[in-house]
Amino acid sequence: MLPSLRSLSDPLIQRLSQLIYRCLEDLGSTKAALYLRDPATGAFELVSHYGWPRTLPPQERIAPQDPVLVLMARERRSLTVNDPKNYPELKPFSLGAANVARFHISPIYDRGDWKALLIQRDPSKGGVYDAARQDPLAQAICAEIVLALNAFPIPAAQPDPEPPAPAVEELPALRVPAPPSGAMVQVEAPEADAYPATETEGVVPEQQTFFWEAASLLCQMVPSAAVALRLSETQEARPLLVYSRLPLSADLQKEVLRHILAQAPQGADADPPILARSEWPEREPRTGHFATLLPVLLEEEAGGENLLMLFRLEDRPFSMHEQDLVRQVSRMLGFYLQEVGLHERYHQAFLSVSHRILASAEGRIPSLKTHSIHTAELSRDLARKVDLPTAAVEAVSISAILHDVGTLLLDYRVLDKPRLTPEELEKVRQHPVLASTFLKDLYFPFDVLHIIRHHHEHWDGGGYPDGLKGEAIPMGSRIIHLVEAYEMMISETPYRAAKTPAQAEAEIQRLAGIQFDPHLVGQLIQILKSRH
Repeated sequence: MLPSLRSLSDPLIQRLSQLIYRCLEDLGSTKAALYLRDPATGAFELVSHYGWPRTLPPQERIAPQDPVLVLMARERRSLTVNDPKNYPELKPFSLGAANVARFHISPIYDRGDWKALLIQRDPSKGGVYDAARQDPLAQAICAEIVLALNAFPIPAAQPDPEPPAPAVEELPALRVPAPPSGAMVQVEAPEADAYPATETEGVVPEQQTFFWEAASLLCQMVPSAAVALRLSETQEARPLLVYSRLPLSADLQKEVLRHILAQAPQGADADPPILARSEWPEREPRTGHFATLLPVLLEEEAGGENLLMLFRLEDRPFSMHEQDLVRQVSRMLGFYLQEVGLHERYHQAFLSVSHRILASAEGRIPSLKTHSIHTAELSRDLARKVDLPTAAVEAVSISAILHDVGTLLLDYRVLDKPRLTPEELEKVRQHPVLASTFLKDLYFPFDVLHIIRHHHEHWDGGGYPDGLKGEAIPMGSRIIHLVEAYEMMISETPYRAAKTPAQAEAEIQRLAGIQFDPHLVGQLIQILKSRH
């Protein structure tokens, strides 16, 4: 931060953070950044932002001759950009955009002096900015930013004594690779003797990340020692999510658990695992006792209630203004969790349909259901092991359950034969393509048909039906092909004895790089060895 902006008071920073968060409420912007201008240099410094990924935050400083400042100095008004390809000046602010980055940018003037710059991005639900409707809302926020700057004036910078110029050593540029998305979530493992082993199976990574971001925002807007979330109506043990700026001592973690359980409905899991994250895990843990609590019930349309709770160490009640801020953030968190729950119910519905299809085939192909379910379970584990996104994991799960439904369109007497003629073998090899016919009227939210079609392609190009090779084979298809082969090896048939797991592992390792993706083979072997 520039010298004249280092002395920003905490009340001013908090007020500015509150004001730019209104961009989400009023304009639907999922990201916003506020820059203040240093009158001595003309550069703009970032003072508050929200919504940007931790790995791709907005730039800290905008130089005086930066193209975006030149653009806004020329415009001298709010600028709506829904098609950024005509504005290369905005490219540095488009990093990390999943689709097209859309902008609403407002220069902020006070009595003719350019004081600040407000950059908003990405309207919610992939929408666009409507200048006629949203400019007045943005200007109202800018006016309040000016009032805040006048209410908390920034002291002028005191010139530092000019030190002697040091010798300049020219160093090569540092190369800093962006961390993977998983690095956004830093998990503190609870003490082994204090809590059961942390199991994150019931909370998808996107849920975790969204909660960490929401909890961090809450702690900035409403100072709190910790924020915890307990998900309700779970069919499996889901961890209690706990966020804090500083690490919590073991005693404080127990307090969080005790207070959460006191608010939980009767019959809830009395000993849930804990998944914790702290902003500065390297610092000394907080100690003491919580003196002030604020429980928040996130009510869902279906009747469920997720429990959010804020904790303070000091005996200071949450003011009405702070409670209003908590409600605003909680509303967004609750909406997101409700949408995730709805998505999970859709997934279960597709699984139910898949199981019903398999059950209908048990009379003709008795082994199909068991084989398909075992393949799906291990494929799901392997997809998670290689860090596929949640949607991709679900696509693999459903595709693996249905990967052999094309055999229902074949003569089952052919499938029972120990040896096939070349003509019969060619017909059997059509079952991935036949699956497309069988499933074409089921509108899956994922490309299930594409994954199933290619689940017999080989890494070296020797598979079928299209002879795809290497990375050209969809990842889901590669996973199912490997897992299905392993499951077939360890399963007994009327014509072949089952291999032992060790023999099957040796066989898939032998075929790594020939029939199977060698990276997936290594990951599957790790999963299998962990179960021995």
